[in-house]
Amino acid sequence: MLFDYHLHSKFSADSTMTIEDICETAIEKGLEEIAITDHHDIDYQDDAIEFLLQKDNYLNELEKYQEKYEGKLTIKKGIEMGLQTHILKESHDYLKNDFDFIIGSFHTAEKKDLYNGDFFKNYSQWESYIRYLKSILEVVKNYDNFSVIGHLDLVRRYDYYDTSPDLMDNKEAKEIIRSILKILIENNKGIEVNTTGYYIGDGKNPLPSVKILKSYKELGGEIITLGSDSHSTDQIAYKFSETISLLKEIGFNKLTTFKNMKPNFHQI
Repeated sequence: MLFDYHLHSKFSADSTMTIEDICETAIEKGLEEIAITDHHDIDYQDDAIEFLLQKDNYLNELEKYQEKYEGKLTIKKGIEMGLQTHILKESHDYLKNDFDFIIGSFHTAEKKDLYNGDFFKNYSQWESYIRYLKSILEVVKNYDNFSVIGHLDLVRRYDYYDTSPDLMDNKEAKEIIRSILKILIENNKGIEVNTTGYYIGDGKNPLPSVKILKSYKELGGEIITLGSDSHSTDQIAYKFSETISLLKEIGFNKLTTFKNMKPNFHQI
């Protein structure tokens, strides 16, 4: 059973895929269920682009395609919510009870954008990584209206340094990551395995890395979603078979889907 739980349609400013394109490609690739997870980033820190969803329009469109593809493909109402420490109330008010599945993501830290490089400018490599992880830890300590944390080691995906080390190779970073994972497990939250890591970053690991996935397993983590983070049809379900084999090697035997924010487990 294959599920792609991280897909971006034209409702996200960085994608041109129609929902119909996504659905038809998902069926062609043998997927049984998908979650459309378009971006909503309140107070995003790059003025060149805006990631704000008109929620009613978005949800109405998803419902239209749920009806159209009934019996062929299960479509869940998802969202990728950009979380920051100073917008947690606004995030909660926006999300309410309208979604099946919420990816909590961190595209900015300390009110600086990762993509355009602003966040990295004044820090050494490990300083930036550790400060990024601390911002995630601060959020998960105080907020739990999400299903999984998306691409936990996202900072590895940006090439502002000469190397892309595993965050678990640094003692302080490792301790912060393990603290994040423990809180997620205690709160019945999960992590996403994002396959963009195979072509962005070190090209050897998904996001998060194998070392982080092993740590999550050792700590008792069970909630895992698989996402391609697709912005074009050729990326849908990218390297899913290889990633499932990897998860089995680590010791995971289930993938997770969501309905009304409640996890459902499926043997792999």
